[in-house]
Amino acid sequence: MPRPIRTLIIEDETSAISRLRKELDQLSEVEFDVLGTLESVSESVTWLKENENPDLIFMDIQLTDGLSLEIFKQIEVPVPVIFTTAFDEYAVQAFKFNSIDYLLKPIDPKELKAAIDSYLSLAGKQDQSGYFNQLLHLAQSFRPSTYRSSFLVSYRQKMLLIDIQDVAYLYIKERGVFLKKKDGLEYVIEFFLDDLEKQLDPAQFYRANRQFLVARSSIQEIEPYFNGRLIIMMKPEAHIPITISKEKATHFKRWADY
Repeated sequence: MPRPIRTLIIEDETSAISRLRKELDQLSEVEFDVLGTLESVSESVTWLKENENPDLIFMDIQLTDGLSLEIFKQIEVPVPVIFTTAFDEYAVQAFKFNSIDYLLKPIDPKELKAAIDSYLSLAGKQDQSGYFNQLLHLAQSFRPSTYRSSFLVSYRQKMLLIDIQDVAYLYIKERGVFLKKKDGLEYVIEFFLDDLEKQLDPAQFYRANRQFLVARSSIQEIEPYFNGRLIIMMKPEAHIPITISKEKATHFKRWADY
């Protein structure tokens, strides 16, 4: 058996770390030496500055203090990364395109094995400088340097300027995207919700699910829901219940309490 793969896990959920380590232990073809488990961008940057690079990193997208892609803006990480996350948004295609595997939680053991097989086939052959340049480019394009401050919307043959502070939430309805203001008025906007998620400050707006992108300032209540999910009450009230999946519930509560 080849030498153990020196592995770093960057993940903010203890249960997810335990599940991943269990799945890795069950891969009989290779052994893993887990060097550490980290839960934040700042902690990860410090660790990577002070320690020798691992062979492989497992990394969640959403950490306790922000997106893990911020790590690559602060320090060179010239090693392969396998992303593990509950989010199935635009990053899936982006990371696949850049030859980085991206596993959705709960992790499928077959997909995990395939990701490790891909790593093994590339180990020692990857142009590390080229790999890092690809990853840095992706990190820089993933989040804008500034965030949207307003929307220009059409209304009765006129154009209205809506300040971002007046937005309660944005949502998909009948194949259109709508903006709901805090005063209850709503407008059709010519955007995709995935694009808006990139344009809005993640400290103030949260992608609750496929249909809703909600403003922190308009969340009134958060209640437990079936099967570990959450339901959030907005002001003004949404036309359907807004639910948070079990996989995203922990992260959402941390975001809401930040």
